[in-house]
Amino acid sequence: MMKRRSIVLVALVAALLMASTAPVSAKTPLRGEMELYFNLGFGDTGTPCPGITWAGTIELDGATYGMTFTPTGAKDVGRVHHFWEDWNIYTSPFSFTGGVLTQCTSGDVVLAGRDNGITSPNDRYRMNGSVDQAAFPFGAWDGRSVHMSGVINWIEIPGPDGAPVVVPETAPGTFRMN
Repeated sequence: MMKRRSIVLVALVAALLMASTAPVSAKTPLRGEMELYFNLGFGDTGTPCPGITWAGTIELDGATYGMTFTPTGAKDVGRVHHFWEDWNIYTSPFSFTGGVLTQCTSGDVVLAGRDNGITSPNDRYRMNGSVDQAAFPFGAWDGRSVHMSGVINWIEIPGPDGAPVVVPETAPGTFRMN
């Protein structure tokens, strides 16, 4: 009986040791800070990048990349704006600081995906989606979930007739891949 208990105890200790040294296959979430600017040329076919609503930079793993958003659908329900969009992250950051976006891409795409989200009456946004394309150094993130959230800041500019118009200016936020 004592021999049997010793064998069981040795087996349990061995199992615990192996479990504690096994590699973890799941990555911890990758987080980044986004600095986004609204493209005042959005929807104007006379501008270089009329399909892009937001562009700017994102910092991931200590490096700065360029980022764009292209809408694919939207609807308003009460005071909440629902939207669908495609996003791309490029090897190089955009030098975009507001106004009309003139540079539609910024190097090669390292991450791309889609999301859907909402903008609430308090100017906060949040969206969830997925990574549909991942290249070096993010190849392991292909198919992963993403979450973005932040706040939209507004600015008053002169409209076409000279009267002031309130438009989005910036949308700083956070990006997370799980």
